[in-house]
Amino acid sequence: MEQISGLKFKMNTLIHNPWIIKSILHRKKLKEIRSEIDRIDKPLAMNFISYLKKTSNYFIDATQKPNLNRLCSLEDWDNQEIREVLLELHKLNSPCLIHRKDWEWALGIIAMKRFNKLNRNSIAIGIGAGTEPIPFYLANKVNHVYATDLYGEIKKWGKAAPSEFQENPQKYSPFPYKEDALTVLRMDGTRLEFPSETFDIAFSFSSIEHFGGRNHSGALKCMKEIERVLKPEGIAVIATEYIINDKDHPEFYNKKTIYSDLIDRLQSLKLVEPLDLRITTKTLDTVIDIELAANWDNIDMEFKKTHPLILLRNRGILLTSVMLVFKKH
Repeated sequence: MEQISGLKFKMNTLIHNPWIIKSILHRKKLKEIRSEIDRIDKPLAMNFISYLKKTSNYFIDATQKPNLNRLCSLEDWDNQEIREVLLELHKLNSPCLIHRKDWEWALGIIAMKRFNKLNRNSIAIGIGAGTEPIPFYLANKVNHVYATDLYGEIKKWGKAAPSEFQENPQKYSPFPYKEDALTVLRMDGTRLEFPSETFDIAFSFSSIEHFGGRNHSGALKCMKEIERVLKPEGIAVIATEYIINDKDHPEFYNKKTIYSDLIDRLQSLKLVEPLDLRITTKTLDTVIDIELAANWDNIDMEFKKTHPLILLRNRGILLTSVMLVFKKH
């Protein structure tokens, strides 16, 4: 990455768009430059969606048992198993609001159930857990759950991981839970302060991609720590961000880097089933701009009812959630 006058661009972007350098040298305003980049990138992203819809008529049968290692799909909100978990999490609204984070949590719980980990002998750890409902849910299902995050340490994540959560998690629980079965800890996900082979379950939902480093090295360091602290036969339930149009990004994964920078770099953690990186035709129709997603809590309810938050456009990048379920061998 090259940083010029407060802007960060990949060198490849500058090579193919030399006008950016010229605009910087002429002291063009940052907002104007980004607007011009968006004007160029948006048609490319939308053309990719059009091409994919014409060449790949892929869908998921919502009546079948859902596969675990795959991309988020619109059809999943019609799957009875997923809907039952969403009801347990108090995340099935009427009318139903469709958000990919709810899908991550629901499919994660289904994975834990499928591998018989939701029992009073299991100990679980959440990495980058923030104020998510999963630790509260697991407190009612397992022996003990540890929710870890940099609570209050990173200003930009203040809303997702507030400092008060560590002292008062009850304030954030969507339902009653067994309070003595949950411990909240301020802890770096790349340095888990637990002995090896402590946990039966490790989970992280759209957090590891933000751990920094070149070639997703922060995320890999976190996964190596998860690999270490899991017991043999323990499972890791990991959701992260995936780019469907194969662009490069320092945080999000594409079809190459999800293997080269993550999956293939692990030793004892192996996927429980093959990874399916296809996206359904119906899901392609849900694309919205990432600016809307970033402001989702403040958006009009009528808009949310008719606009699923699954597939996001971040300039020329199209991204969604991908679930990765591993077992330690």
